Amino acid sequence: MDDSIVIDNAGQPPVVMQFHDYREKSIPLESRAIQKIHGKRSITELQRPKGMDLRLAALVGIGGAIGAVARYALQQWLPADTLPWGTITANLVGSLLLGILLGAVAAGATIGDDVVLLFGTGVLGAFTTMSAFAVDSIRLAESNASSTLIMITTTILGSIALAWLGWRFSTSIIA
Repeated sequence: MDDSIVIDNAGQPPVVMQFHDYREKSIPLESRAIQKIHGKRSITELQRPKGMDLRLAALVGIGGAIGAVARYALQQWLPADTLPWGTITANLVGSLLLGILLGAVAAGATIGDDVVLLFGTGVLGAFTTMSAFAVDSIRLAESNASSTLIMITTTILGSIALAWLGWRFSTSIIA
């Protein structure tokens, strides 16, 4: 059974989120070798959600590899003497770029799902990092509480603000 939720998007076209059930289905084993050994049998497998295929998963994986390497390079390049500037910068820049990309999609730009998956989910999903942010926050808190507060505030509020600015920028120039 498929369920859909429609989300009001502040005057923009509504966003429809679809949720798919994973259904079990029996697949007959037609292999002669298996039939000879075990007789004709069936196995149960999970049906993939509609629209999911290995090509799209590969796009996300390729994008993820690019984003992870880019974040690693940024973290090596920027000093982490007082604050983990690589993690902060990756989260801020990635949030801005994701806001621009998804704002363009929301405004009706012709950007294919492949591009959104490759760059949005893959590259920017791996480039931005909640886990490194969390670990950096814990490490920093052990030595400097005020710097920890600055990092947490800058990262969270800055990421939200920059994603919003990117979204507004895209929707204003495309609409």
